[in-house]
Amino acid sequence: MSTIGYIDQAIAQYDNLFEVMDRIITPQAYFDLFKQLSDNYSPSLTVSAVQGPLVEAVMSSGVGTASPVKVERSLRRSGTIGVTVGSEPAPVWLSAHGDICGYLTGPYNGKGYPLTPFCMTRSRPGRRAAMALGINEGPGPLPRLGEGVMVTEADGSVWFETTRTDLPLWTQVVHHMDAAWDQSTDEFCGFLDNEAGSAVVLLVAKVLSHFPVNVLILMNDEEEGPVDKGNSMFSRANMRLFHRTPTELLPELVISVDGHQQEQALEAGRATNFKQGALFSGMTSMARGAVTPPRLIGFQRALSAKLAEHGISLVENKEGISRSDDVSSMFYTQNIVHVGYPAAYSHFDRKPFGYVSDMVHLARTLVIYALIAQNPGWRSTYL
Repeated sequence: MSTIGYIDQAIAQYDNLFEVMDRIITPQAYFDLFKQLSDNYSPSLTVSAVQGPLVEAVMSSGVGTASPVKVERSLRRSGTIGVTVGSEPAPVWLSAHGDICGYLTGPYNGKGYPLTPFCMTRSRPGRRAAMALGINEGPGPLPRLGEGVMVTEADGSVWFETTRTDLPLWTQVVHHMDAAWDQSTDEFCGFLDNEAGSAVVLLVAKVLSHFPVNVLILMNDEEEGPVDKGNSMFSRANMRLFHRTPTELLPELVISVDGHQQEQALEAGRATNFKQGALFSGMTSMARGAVTPPRLIGFQRALSAKLAEHGISLVENKEGISRSDDVSSMFYTQNIVHVGYPAAYSHFDRKPFGYVSDMVHLARTLVIYALIAQNPGWRSTYL
């Protein structure tokens, strides 16, 4: 069968596909879900406990009956939240991460708390709103111990300025921003990295539950980390999950969902990918991360053209993108694709922002991609 034939067959095979997508994947539904995740601060090592109950609540309504949905707060004790639609083995895994950048306090030094980044800080010198987070004794949101300012100095050092002088050692400090959406411009802000992608894959799970499929949706922890130290220093929960997954349950395809940075284009005055829809790329971090096999790149170009006939935009991104959980997935399958969304300043160098319309295109793209991947003939041809 031709590439277009596989795509046409998948679209025709699932009755009411576009009707279900139109009902579930709306701009308002997307932003409402994103805001719930973004405002529920979950720095690394907290995703399962903090976001797990929220994901369970989200997936308890609006799902279909064609495929069962199971939420596991820590799939195979990895720290990753797993949402199984159908059953395992699932030929395709959709992978996003739910942890946000966090910083660890040192001892109070008279003016504030020196911070150790538990992520890759990308902030220029300046002052940014921040929040110290406490420890929850059970599942649910982390207590907020106190607001303050995260100060980045010219030498790159970071410290937390606050009125509190009694914060425990190793307190997690995060940037502080309520998610917001300006519907007049479609711009939204918050913890885009990567609650924006997590909200997308959860909406996709709801849609897919209305059809007979086997798909595993991941909301990983510990994607953030000191990236400059090498691939093994981040994407730890995803690595843990793959390592603990029996061979017969490993995926044939992983779709890595994360932001595609637009800062360089913005600051150079070049055209960006904003408001163009979903994006796909052939590699991350100059091939330090996963490189997509040529056959899948060719398929995605054909998919892009076919989706456009249905009003769904998937655009090839010609700019470089950063590594994500692909760095651990690539040791278990070579079939990794990078399908994400345009975003800027996701590590809070300036106000992080994106556009809700791009997220809607992304969700619709991923639904159809996951349905195509159900076809054994397609998998034997492209994977």
